[in-house]
Amino acid sequence: MINERTTALFDLLEAQARLGLSEIASLRQRVATLEAENRRLREALESQQALVSSVEEPPTPAVRDYPSPQRGAAVATGSSDDANVVEAQAQAQAQAETEAPEPPVSDTSKPEPPADAAPQAEEELPSPQALLNEWYRRYTNTFFKGHTRPLKVGIHEDLLAREPWPEKLVRRALACYVHLPRYLKAVRPGIERVDLDGQPAGTVNDEEAQHARKKLDGLQARQRERDKGRKDKTEAKRHARLDEKLSELLAKHGGRQ
Repeated sequence: MINERTTALFDLLEAQARLGLSEIASLRQRVATLEAENRRLREALESQQALVSSVEEPPTPAVRDYPSPQRGAAVATGSSDDANVVEAQAQAQAQAETEAPEPPVSDTSKPEPPADAAPQAEEELPSPQALLNEWYRRYTNTFFKGHTRPLKVGIHEDLLAREPWPEKLVRRALACYVHLPRYLKAVRPGIERVDLDGQPAGTVNDEEAQHARKKLDGLQARQRERDKGRKDKTEAKRHARLDEKLSELLAKHGGRQ
């Protein structure tokens, strides 16, 4: 009789142990899924947070014939105005600066629009990122989604001559591009710049390359700090969840005994 009870007790304990292990494995699988989802979200947010850092920085001084940017809005002045901007946050920056005054522009910086060209309503304008996406399709030898080439200094004036959009929108769409990490990495000494037709338009000098590298290094350093903070918080939450679930399992199976 004692042996039968002992055997039954061990069988019960073994069944409960198997159940507990199964639940733990399920929880670990769930944690792995959550971690994968967290990595995906973190990658999606990296570019957005990079722009936040660039907005916090003081505006870069004007270069050559470029007017200084308004409230941190980036202007394509070669590498002198390059910063690490992400496309999604570039739209948010553009919306935040809707009320900012227009920078002074000389009479010769943009030709007069046709007499029959009616001003476009604000709600009809594309977002800066949507306009950049259009340039990716139209100027395939100038704007690249992969291997990137530095743009001609003053290319915003060429865009204004060809595009029907307001100058502020053109500058913001251009900022979405010249502030991308891959663009900053492309600004190296002696690298050939291109115009809107993909033709050579000067080269990057040492000062421009050093400025772009300094900007990129600073932004990447701040990004690593943010990533470390998020990782520490994520690890702490993960361990807390595991501890909580294990405690629940122990309490649950301990009560059954």
